[in-house]
Amino acid sequence: MSNNSSIFTSTQSSTQPQTTTVVYNDRLFLHTVACQTIAGAFTWAAILITGYHIYLHLRHYNVPSEQKWIVRLLFIVPIYSFVSWLSLILFTNDSYYVYFHAIRDCYEAFVIYSFLSLCYEYLGGEGAIMAEIRGKHIERRWRTCTCCMSNREYTIGFLRFCKQATLQFCLVKPLMSVVILILQPFDKYKDGDFSITGGYLYITLIYNVTISLALYGLFLFYEATKHILAKYDPILKFLTVKSVIFLTFWQGKLSFMRNENRKKEKNSILGVLLAIF
Repeated sequence: MSNNSSIFTSTQSSTQPQTTTVVYNDRLFLHTVACQTIAGAFTWAAILITGYHIYLHLRHYNVPSEQKWIVRLLFIVPIYSFVSWLSLILFTNDSYYVYFHAIRDCYEAFVIYSFLSLCYEYLGGEGAIMAEIRGKHIERRWRTCTCCMSNREYTIGFLRFCKQATLQFCLVKPLMSVVILILQPFDKYKDGDFSITGGYLYITLIYNVTISLALYGLFLFYEATKHILAKYDPILKFLTVKSVIFLTFWQGKLSFMRNENRKKEKNSILGVLLAIF
């Protein structure tokens, strides 16, 4: 194949699973200016659209107790998309990638806190929530994993469990980001390296537990209060938070199991998705 070749497909075959990589002029497509430009266009579209929505909220700041949390939730779009775009541009600099994502991870935790605070604000606080659900029985459903809670009533303990299960993510996530920043200079953390001598394996296991617990806590809270929250139509916000934070986490982990270059593909795709969100 000559150096002036156009687009061709390279297939890797060995004991590893086969992967197909698009190459342009003997370079991975994700390295090209074209890919970075496309991702950048969607990134800036997401930033401008979200910035306009934030501006409208600030201009019509009529319900500050609720709108302050909404604005904080909206900021996840420009932060997430811009960090992903920078990671794509700095394709070969994994050390920079880790620092950018530490900032993103910390804001993820803040988004979960802001979403839960917004729901509490909608409902009027802990006392008002308990006044509505106290004495009602927890429905026995397999999809909510409440089969073992049948014939039990909603209590303040249940509500606080949902809150604590969610907010523990807000503590663990930034803490793990700090641990990653400490391990990185000592070459003890590398994305996709599941070696028992590195930190990636253990941090991933901790992330799995804390994210699953936070997701379960939020889901139980929504199930208990959805009849009160119905007039605020929070389901779209609920699904958006889940999609941006939790699903992208699992996408990233599964991508590493297939091919480390998928990390950069995820960043380019994420910029497009956030423009749609």
